[in-house]
Amino acid sequence: MDKIQLRQHRWFDNEEAKALFDQRVEMGWPQHNRPFSTFIAAIGNHWHPGCYDAVKAMGDCAFEQGYDVALAEMPDRCYQPYDGLGLMRNQAYMEALRNGYEFLLMVDNDVIPPRDTLVRLLRRFMPIISPIVVYADGEAHGLTMPTMERGRGLAMVSSHVLSFTLFQTAVFLPWATTPFWESPLGADEDYHFRRLAMAGHRPFVDTDLAVTCLTPPHYPLDDSVGRTVADLARFGQPQQRRMPPQKGGLWTP
Repeated sequence: MDKIQLRQHRWFDNEEAKALFDQRVEMGWPQHNRPFSTFIAAIGNHWHPGCYDAVKAMGDCAFEQGYDVALAEMPDRCYQPYDGLGLMRNQAYMEALRNGYEFLLMVDNDVIPPRDTLVRLLRRFMPIISPIVVYADGEAHGLTMPTMERGRGLAMVSSHVLSFTLFQTAVFLPWATTPFWESPLGADEDYHFRRLAMAGHRPFVDTDLAVTCLTPPHYPLDDSVGRTVADLARFGQPQQRRMPPQKGGLWTP
């Protein structure tokens, strides 16, 4: 019996887009109409000095290499510290899914990524991945992520901070019409990554990459204010922050 050959034609905007598509075929990865397309969602618009320019430059770097990239600020829905953070994150993945992006990069307003960070993370082709997040003051602030050994490739973790995280949008398909993210207090990273684990997803950290966060982390169960969503001028100066235990505490991988 003769084998039937089915014709398939695909048109591309430019040679770079064709090269990205062909790369996917050669690697045996799932096809996508807009391979590696990424919706960069800034969680808020209260940028710290230099952070917006750094995030935009990262998007420019990806675009110059043929990637379909968009950058948008999620409106600040917080009336009290943290009370609308989950709503903003939900809007981010809903926008990414509705517009057909393959990836969603959620960034806080206080991060300064190297210019090639997005491209390097996309090449890992992981469902959930983050670089090592370090703090500008050089302190670990009770977290294990800033102290992870560098240059060891991918490391699977149970949870990590969400300051800079790349998701495949397919991760959120089960929640396309039902919100996934809840707003603190209480609904921290550990809680949400446990929910993702129930759907078979575990986060990875790329130990070959590091992104600097300008402000120390805050914890959802204390009195401090939400610095990553609203600037200090809006909510005032932070109160005394209680540190979590070094192991097994909140916000630790």
